[in-house]
Amino acid sequence: MAELYFLSMVLGLPLLLLALAAFAGHFHHDGYEDLLDWKPTRSPEREVELELGDIEQMLAAQNRHRRRRGAAERTLAEVRERALQRPAD
Repeated sequence: MAELYFLSMVLGLPLLLLALAAFAGHFHHDGYEDLLDWKPTRSPEREVELELGDIEQMLAAQNRHRRRRGAAERTLAEVRERALQRPAD
């Protein structure tokens, strides 16, 4: 009898919780953002600014290493052009 109780708690209770969550989700017709009280932490414009700042920092670090080696610095336009080139087959 104890084994049956243990088995029903280990398997039955999680299945019951999952079924309740699926049932509640099926009947919830509002946006999930309201349900979770979710708001984006940053605006898309701020994300773009941060991404451009990261690119500038990476290019500056690469150019610092290139200067130490004695190689010419690269501009953002050169990096972009090289990235858009297709590899030779």
